[in-house]
Amino acid sequence: MNPILRQRLVGALVLIALCVVFWPIVFVEPLEQQPIELRPTPERPRIDTSPIAKPLSPAAKIRERVQSPEIDRESQIRADEMTRLVDDESAANLSELSDVDSVEQLELREQAPVIPVLDASGFPQAWVLQVATVSSESRAKTLVGQLVDKGYPAFHVRVSKGASAQWRIQIGPKFEKNSFASMKLEVDRVLKVESMVVRYQQPL
Repeated sequence: MNPILRQRLVGALVLIALCVVFWPIVFVEPLEQQPIELRPTPERPRIDTSPIAKPLSPAAKIRERVQSPEIDRESQIRADEMTRLVDDESAANLSELSDVDSVEQLELREQAPVIPVLDASGFPQAWVLQVATVSSESRAKTLVGQLVDKGYPAFHVRVSKGASAQWRIQIGPKFEKNSFASMKLEVDRVLKVESMVVRYQQPL
C-alpha cells in the first residue's frame, strides 16, 4: 500500500475515534438531575423496657428435687444452749488458746481412716465441733478470726430464730467424730463452755 494513503487512513481513524469520545461531551446535553427530596425523620422505634426475670441458676433448677441432708435437731438445739456466750470474756480468753499444732499432735494410726457414711439423702455424714453461739455477727467474725489465727479451721453460720438471729461458731468439718477430742478439751478450758460435736449441715 502506498505509504501516503496508509498515513491518511490512520489519521482518519484517529479523527473518528476522537469524535466518538468527545461528541457526547460537546454536543449531548446532560440529563437533568432529580431534586433531592427531604423526608421527615421516622418515628423513634419503641423499645420494650419491661424488666426481664432473672434466670434460674443450675442449682435453683434442681434444688426442689434434691433432698436436704439429715439434721439431728435435738442435738443442735442442745449445742446452741451449751455453747451460748453472754459476755465478752471469751474474746480475751482466746489469747490463751494453744495453737492447733500443739493440740493435735501427730500420732501413728492403728486403724484405717473411717469411710464416710451416706445418709438417706445421699450426703456424707461429716461432723463439726460447735464451740460458741453468739447474737452478734461482728462478734462471731471476731471469734472466728481469732480461732483461724491459731490454726483452727473455724467458720460461722447464721441461723434465724424467730424475729432475731444467732451465729454458730464451728470448727471442721471432719469425717471422724473422735478427731475433735483434743480440740474439745482445749476449747472448753479457754471458753468455759461445753462444746459439742454435731452433724455438719451442708449448705445447698
